[in-house]
Amino acid sequence: MRKLGEILIEKGVTSMGELHTALEACHRHRSRLGTQLLRLGFLTEKELLSALGEQTGMPPVPREILEAATLDVMGLLPRKTAERLHAVPFGKLQSQLHVALINPRDDAAIEEIHVVTGLDVQPFVVTEASLEAALARLGLGAGEVVRTDGGPNDEPSEGSDWESMWNGTLPTVEDLVALESWTEDEGEFSVAYATFPGLVTVGDPSEVTLSGVLDEAGLKKALCAAVGRDSVGAALLLYSAQFLTRLCLFSVYKEQVHGWLVEGMGPVLEDVQSFAIDLERPTMLSVVAAAGRAQEGPVPPGEDNESIAACLGDPISRDLVLVPVRVQERTVAFLMGDIPGQSTIGIPVKDLTNAANVAGMALEMIIQRRKIGKALGA
Repeated sequence: MRKLGEILIEKGVTSMGELHTALEACHRHRSRLGTQLLRLGFLTEKELLSALGEQTGMPPVPREILEAATLDVMGLLPRKTAERLHAVPFGKLQSQLHVALINPRDDAAIEEIHVVTGLDVQPFVVTEASLEAALARLGLGAGEVVRTDGGPNDEPSEGSDWESMWNGTLPTVEDLVALESWTEDEGEFSVAYATFPGLVTVGDPSEVTLSGVLDEAGLKKALCAAVGRDSVGAALLLYSAQFLTRLCLFSVYKEQVHGWLVEGMGPVLEDVQSFAIDLERPTMLSVVAAAGRAQEGPVPPGEDNESIAACLGDPISRDLVLVPVRVQERTVAFLMGDIPGQSTIGIPVKDLTNAANVAGMALEMIIQRRKIGKALGA
C-alpha cells in the first residue's frame, strides 16, 4: 500500500507543511486528502490525478474527458447507482464500458456495474471533484437508458449474487453493495477520513476528541434506521470511536479483504481503499475470520500483518483490536482500531464484539427488507 502523501512528496508537487495542513483539514471536514489539497490550492487536479493513478495502479481519466462524454453513455449506469458507487461511465467500445471511479479497486462496485449494464467494465481513477461535476451533469438532465432485457434500472439483475443469497448461499459484503446509501436529508452518519499524517507528526492523536461519537442507544437507533451498508459501517465506527482513536473497516469480497471506511486520527481514506489482501493468506485477518471472534494485543510478526496495521496510519500500530463482523456465521467485514502508544488492555472488546454482531444483524435485516420489497413489487 503506497501512501498518497508519500507519492506527492516524492513527485515534489506538495510540501510537508502543506500535507500537514491538508491532513488536518481532512479531520475537520471529514473528507479525502486529495480533495483538501485541491481545495487549499496546494496542487493542481492534474498533479493529484497522476498521483492517484500511481497509487491505485489504474489509468487516470482527466476532467476534460468526462466533460466530453455523451449523456447517453453516462446514463448507461442509473444515476442513483452512479451516485452510490461514486462511478460514471464515459466511454463505450463494443462490449467494454469505460468507467471513472473514485475507488477503482472496489471489485464489488465493478461487478455491480457489470451486472447492471451487461458490459465488461474497464475502471479508471478520477478525482472526487471531477466525478462530482460529472454526476451533476447526470442530475441536470441525463436521460437514463431504460433496460429492455427485463433487468431493473436501479437494482442488480436477477443473475446477481443478490438473488441467490436466500437460496442456500451465505451472504457476504458483495451482496450488500447494491443497497442504497443514505441521502443527506435522511441524516446519514458521517465518517471521518484522514487526520493523523503518515509523513509528519501532528501531536498526540490519543488526545483528540471526535465529534459525533455514538453511545449504545445511538448505535441501535442508527442501525435501525440504516438503509445501506455504508450507513451500517459508519454507525459501527462512530460507536467504536468512544473506545479507540484510530479505526478502519475492511470488507470481504470473494475471499479478498478490501479497505472500506475509516474514522479518527490516522487513517487516510485513499490509502486504506487502495489496500487489498487475500483472506487465505496467513495473517491476523485469516485467524480472526477462522475463529469467528475478536483478537486483541500486539500485532503478530510478519510483513503482511504490518501492512494491515499500517492502514491505521503513522505511527504504525503495535497493539490493536481486530473484531469480525459476521452474517450467518460468515465473516463479511473486519473492524480494526487502536490508541497509538497505548496497550489494548482495558479496551471493552466485549462491547465492540456485541456492536459488530448487531451491525451484522443490521446488514442481514437490510437484505431481508430489500428482498421483501422486491417480492411485493415495492
